[in-house]
Amino acid sequence: MPPFAPDPPMSTLLLQLLPIFVYFGLGALLKGSGLADRSHGEFLLRLVFFVTLPLLILNSVSRTTLDGDTLLLPLVNIVVNVVCVGAMFLLARWQGLSRRELGTAIVNTGIHNNSFMFPFILAVLGETGFAAAILLDLGNSLWMATVVYLLAFSFGGGSQDRWTMLLRVLKSPLLWSLFVSMALAATSTPLPPFVSSLTTPLAQMTAPLILIALGLYFSLSVARPWLALQIVGVRMGIGLLTGLTLATLLDLQGTTFTVVTVMSAAPIGFNALTYSSLAKLDTELSASAVSMAIVLGMIATPLLLFWFG
Repeated sequence: MPPFAPDPPMSTLLLQLLPIFVYFGLGALLKGSGLADRSHGEFLLRLVFFVTLPLLILNSVSRTTLDGDTLLLPLVNIVVNVVCVGAMFLLARWQGLSRRELGTAIVNTGIHNNSFMFPFILAVLGETGFAAAILLDLGNSLWMATVVYLLAFSFGGGSQDRWTMLLRVLKSPLLWSLFVSMALAATSTPLPPFVSSLTTPLAQMTAPLILIALGLYFSLSVARPWLALQIVGVRMGIGLLTGLTLATLLDLQGTTFTVVTVMSAAPIGFNALTYSSLAKLDTELSASAVSMAIVLGMIATPLLLFWFG
């Protein structure tokens, strides 16, 4: 099947993307009507971090097949994130940003929104491409649960010593859910049916809750648009160039080449907003950058799939 097929796959893709607009619009509507405000968005993001996202990792990663070849894909994702964070750090320091702005910029460039890319990959590249995307996302999950979490609180409000930072990482529910799910995947141990039936509905709430929270944070007045645009440019532009370079150097072929290249240009992860809220960074700047990235991702992702497919 061609990588960019006629109307039926595109129609399916658009239908898959419709919930993104609906949930985001619901959050904005609740805020505009006065039924909710940003404090409710902060609560939703905490619920995601401590409950629904760990369960989503547990349910998805535990079903992944792990071997020597597939373990290379998570490493590729981590390298892309490292390059993006390094580039943003140098750019931000050159501009003399405040510590809070610097931390927000680094956190936002350091997380892929791979879940945003999954509907595109599944609709255009099928189950084979989706399996490669899931494996690629393992690196993002591990990086996000450890390094980015540590960076967020190190740049956030209050002074934190190294021991406090280490304890925060060790107590991260994302980290523990990732360890447990990878152990289950490595031993081919499925989740007990009663556990799966309890956790799956909560796990499926992750994306809607994050999108509703983003809608509650959304404002037509973009906070520091030039800085937000720089963050988006580093995350998606430098990410794309790095992913393309790695895919070429590693001599990846076919669907795997396409998945690595396109997903390296993924928008900013919604969890950047969660971390910004938890670490008391600049949530307005983070929400602006995330919103910009999502709009650009809607336009760029189909074009990238067409070009590199």
